Amino acid sequence: MTPERATETPAADGAPQRPQRVSLTDPKTQKRFLALIRKGQSIGDAAAAMGVSRPAVYDQRKKDPEFAAALKATAEEAKETRKVVREAKRSAERASSPMWNYKRIAEETGLNVDTLRFYNKFGHMPAPDESSGTSPLWFPETITNWMANRPGRGFRSDLKDHKDS
Repeated sequence: MTPERATETPAADGAPQRPQRVSLTDPKTQKRFLALIRKGQSIGDAAAAMGVSRPAVYDQRKKDPEFAAALKATAEEAKETRKVVREAKRSAERASSPMWNYKRIAEETGLNVDTLRFYNKFGHMPAPDESSGTSPLWFPETITNWMANRPGRGFRSDLKDHKDS
């Protein structure tokens, strides 16, 4: 089902006229707008789909306390819905991917197993996602994100520049 948009109406001579304006003062229009927000669209996207400007939505929110309350509640509901969907997706991805132990992380990253144990002990790597007995386990994406964002060896300020003058 495609949301309503402002439509061009032909004049008597057949030439297109200015698009009809959609007003958010109409309760039916407000319900359609809120339904788009509930489905996960942003305010800007829902406004564009309805044929109104984003500032018009905010103006209506200022003028109409009932619309403001409904918009706030719907936006919160949509936020929670998106969060649940995102978590379900992550869970499905995690269920299909095997967990990594120290040995597997060492193979993937090139780091030594003892180095990884040290990093974990002193909090230099992400907390384990799960454990099997006493062995910590991580999801592959946890480690790949960590590797992508962890700092390198750093700068040694105690060494002097050895350039020839």
